[in-house]
Amino acid sequence: MFKNKVFISYAIEDSQIAERLYDDLKKAGVELWFDRKNLMPGQDWKIEIKRAIQESTIFLALISSNTISKRGFTQKELKNALDIVDEMPEGNIFIIPVRVDDCQVDVRLQNYQWLDLFPSYSEGLRKLIEILKPEIRIKSGKAWDRK
Repeated sequence: MFKNKVFISYAIEDSQIAERLYDDLKKAGVELWFDRKNLMPGQDWKIEIKRAIQESTIFLALISSNTISKRGFTQKELKNALDIVDEMPEGNIFIIPVRVDDCQVDVRLQNYQWLDLFPSYSEGLRKLIEILKPEIRIKSGKAWDRK
């Protein structure tokens, strides 16, 4: 069976929501790459992050008021993901923009349907798990049941 390997991209200011999302997706059985969990001491983090993006099947771009106005490595991660999309057949899903607050979506992502984790985090999480693990159905926002 096809298995998603999901990369979580986020601004450092959004690390709390990124870790919460990581924990919840991990509980649902989603295979993830998250810098705070996967980077090892001594590794060249820029090289490892680029490799992880290239090896992922899904790139979750956490978008917030912090990311849209910020320069830095989060923008480079998004550029790397967009470069990968350019090499994919049309219609493949690779980037999923995930808004964590009521912000504008980056102009480079406006053609992609996004998912909101607000005003209801649990509803957004349910939808995201249905996309990433379609064989799992969530009951009452807390327990996961296999179909």
